[in-house]
Amino acid sequence: MTFPAIQQSVAQAAVQRLQSFLDGRFGKGGELRIDRLVGDASTRQYFRLRPENGESLILTVYPKPFDADDFPFEEVHRLLAGIGLAVPRIHAVDGACGVVLQQDLGDLTLQRHLRSSGSEERRRCIRLAIDSIAAIQTAGTKALQPQQHAARTAFDFAKLSWELDFFRRRYLGSFRSIELSDRSDLVAELEWICRQLAERPRWLCHRDLQIRNLMVRDGQLYLIDFQDARMGPLSYDLVSLLLDSIDLPDDEIEDAIGYFLQLRGEEMPEGEFRREFQLMAVQRLLKALGTYGYQISVAGKSVYRQYLEGTLRRGCRWASELAEIPKTCALLEHESRRHCVVDQESTV
Repeated sequence: MTFPAIQQSVAQAAVQRLQSFLDGRFGKGGELRIDRLVGDASTRQYFRLRPENGESLILTVYPKPFDADDFPFEEVHRLLAGIGLAVPRIHAVDGACGVVLQQDLGDLTLQRHLRSSGSEERRRCIRLAIDSIAAIQTAGTKALQPQQHAARTAFDFAKLSWELDFFRRRYLGSFRSIELSDRSDLVAELEWICRQLAERPRWLCHRDLQIRNLMVRDGQLYLIDFQDARMGPLSYDLVSLLLDSIDLPDDEIEDAIGYFLQLRGEEMPEGEFRREFQLMAVQRLLKALGTYGYQISVAGKSVYRQYLEGTLRRGCRWASELAEIPKTCALLEHESRRHCVVDQESTV
């Protein structure tokens, strides 16, 4: 069998591995329709397989083979399923071929669902997602074994600093051609943010629990893209949910924070949690700008420009809450104003 959708999308070195997996799974004479899916900012590629007989499946193609006996995706999958959270069924894992075959949950992400939802439905869905965050932090942290990847990795100072250095290199450097001295006040502020967050108590985090990584199926939310789960601050996943790729009204953000505190408020005083949330919001949004800068200027994916305006605006809003980072706040305000001007000029 030959598969044009794959051969046009995957590096030539991977085609033979894919061919071997598909021939072994479906037979050399099997009839398959394969459609490429638009993935996010990932090195993995995704395809929908439609066998002649049977339900459609999702094929995840990794950039290289992996050790199936030491595979974080499957490890976290077992943990999340074991604490009762909804995740896609895994049908096959082939480390030698670098392929995972799993349940097809359809195309309705929470992001897409919320675009046509009223405030009450948004509130219901956000609260369902927060229930998942609380379960990951409580039951997930308790079930985590010391030898597992997620227990051995964390949002420590090194990781948080790498992410904000990525912002410097890819948003400011690659995208905006702005170079910063390592001794600048802005760099000192970014380091301060990382040190504050690195000292926070840690729980298990999904790590990317944004609305594009939640699928809606039969009224239920399914978690995907959880292979990078690790230990991190209490607010981390909540910030991702409420601020990544979504513009929620302030009252709905407050409602969500209040609901989270009802579930987890015993872990720290409300004022302390809100302070952490503010810091985490700035760090996470700056990191997102780094990702968008890389995708636009290095990977050539202009589709990510659509996320700049909202991310800059939200960054301004949360940085303004922190008196200790005036340079960061001023930079975000400048970039937000500039983006609006450039965007207006491009539409004239």
